[in-house]
Amino acid sequence: MTKRKIAILGGGISALTTALELTATPELRAKHDVSIWQMGWRLGGKCATGRDEQGRILEHGLHFWFGCYDNAWAMLRDVYAEWEDRPSNCPYRTGFDAFEPQNYTPLWTEISPDDWGFYNVTWPTNDDERGNGHVNLSFRGMLSQLANLLRELLGRTEHDTSDHEAVLHTVSKALDNGDPGRDLHDRMAQLEAQFAPGDANAVPLSGLFRDVLALGFAFLRGAMWDIVVRGKSLDELNAVEFRDWLISHGADVEMVTHSSVVRAIYDCCFWYVNGNHSAPSCGTGTALRVILRICTTYKESVMFTIKAGMGEAVVAPMYDVLRARGVTFNFFHKTTHLHLSEDKGRIDKVTLARQAELIGDYTATKVIRGIPTWPAEPYWDQLVDGRALQQAGVDFENHWSPGYPTAPVELVRGTDFDEIVLGISIGALKRLNHEEPSLAQELLDRGGRFARMVEGTGIVPTLAAQVWLPQDTQELGWRERPATVGGPEPWDIWADMSQTLPAEGLHSGSVHYLCGAYNTTLYRAPANADAQAEAMAEVTASFEDWVTAWGHEAWPNRPEGAIPPRALYLRANIDPSECTVGAAAGEVALRLKVDETGIENLTLTGCYTKTGLNTTCVEGAVMSGKQASRAICGSPRHVPGEHYL
Repeated sequence: MTKRKIAILGGGISALTTALELTATPELRAKHDVSIWQMGWRLGGKCATGRDEQGRILEHGLHFWFGCYDNAWAMLRDVYAEWEDRPSNCPYRTGFDAFEPQNYTPLWTEISPDDWGFYNVTWPTNDDERGNGHVNLSFRGMLSQLANLLRELLGRTEHDTSDHEAVLHTVSKALDNGDPGRDLHDRMAQLEAQFAPGDANAVPLSGLFRDVLALGFAFLRGAMWDIVVRGKSLDELNAVEFRDWLISHGADVEMVTHSSVVRAIYDCCFWYVNGNHSAPSCGTGTALRVILRICTTYKESVMFTIKAGMGEAVVAPMYDVLRARGVTFNFFHKTTHLHLSEDKGRIDKVTLARQAELIGDYTATKVIRGIPTWPAEPYWDQLVDGRALQQAGVDFENHWSPGYPTAPVELVRGTDFDEIVLGISIGALKRLNHEEPSLAQELLDRGGRFARMVEGTGIVPTLAAQVWLPQDTQELGWRERPATVGGPEPWDIWADMSQTLPAEGLHSGSVHYLCGAYNTTLYRAPANADAQAEAMAEVTASFEDWVTAWGHEAWPNRPEGAIPPRALYLRANIDPSECTVGAAAGEVALRLKVDETGIENLTLTGCYTKTGLNTTCVEGAVMSGKQASRAICGSPRHVPGEHYL
């Protein structure tokens, strides 16, 4: 049997998941010849990890895995079950062992102008099993569970709220019993008014409880009216910005604008246009899906943090399993041009730039303490003229790298591929300035839905920091490791990630990851600009200012002073391929399913596609990878969560 040749361009989580699914069984492996073409020296995309000369884990940013990530957890479980090349001293027996529950999530809050503190939040756990595929609860079921969560919050207050708890119990029960919703909507409106700021008759709740309950009532009321009563779909609601939607259903304008509860939702997914915190935007349907998925379908714990690098405990096992299945990896190949056939109906040829010449077969990973790791820079000694490239400061992953010699490589339809899977981030598909065409320029010039999606979907630059401190978590003033969002901008996401220290060979002190949206348009700069250096200067100054202003809030017992450079790693993620994908109001409607390119032999994969989750996250990437495989070969038949609500 002649195998069907499938060339996957890009090596992020979506692309790797596509390869896993295309080769999932001996029967599929007999049908498919899969090759992956990746720029630079490592895999993982925005989840790529590198080790520096000190053996420290260097990430693109802070990655949380939520308990609702059914597809991602199932993928990880299956990869570890098949991982025959696992080092004998690997500390993780299963993929789940590589993560730690993160139930303590204190929430930053601005008590008064320039005065910040934290609400202590500890999430309840449950006995559900991660990755079991059960996520398709009804919308009524989601609202019922959310009402019960609000009722539980009310029960924790020191005030007499029994009447309101009873109303929420009635709401939950009526939803479960199929109540049409009109009467419930009216009762919720009356109840919501009793939590409005400034109301003389308001229930005397303060801070987090007030915000969660007031906003929760607006959320429930709006969802019942628009979806249960009016019958609107979540996709229809994506034309409306989520904050505007909350206000239209009775939420207080001041609270929606300034509450940490709302800011936390936007921070988690970087829902800021061009990284500008003054321009938050998310389609209401997407916001509802994300909130309900996180809050009502999580399993075991609401969130998990990893014990090593994301590229080490997740990506490297995927790489090993795929190699064992016969998938071919071609590192140091950057896609530069997709060529359409004369009738513009197929991809006839792909041009790539070979970034480096290898001395032999490239060994991409090295085992450290039982964990397969990637280097922060290529193994220069495996490249022809590697030391010269290193001394010149070449960065194969960066658009603004110093120049280096390349050689063109052509993949031809019928010879090198039958199908193309485009697993490159949407930022790299855009034409961002007048000097440089897109690698997909012929597809953009062709017009149609693909062009509208690429041109109309926003991308968000981010910034990231990692800080190694000599004090441990308790010495800094915390009872346990915090993970928090909603903080002073732009470094508004922060977690104590000290559970990674053993993987680095460290047994004292603590390490902290911070990140956030980065307000810049430098990602549009042409390659001959000095954009990366400019961005790094801005990010460095920004972090120094943040530590001076707010470091004492994050680390109360840390001695005052700057973070020594040797204890700090900073990133300005402005390369178009590193930017996250937006979900602004009106944009989600532009997303395509993986098989809707209008090109016969071109399938998309990436969290920018229409997955059923429709926001930037690992779960969306895995879902898209599964959907891409199904578009090509019909497997897997079911992707949990894709028809969610």
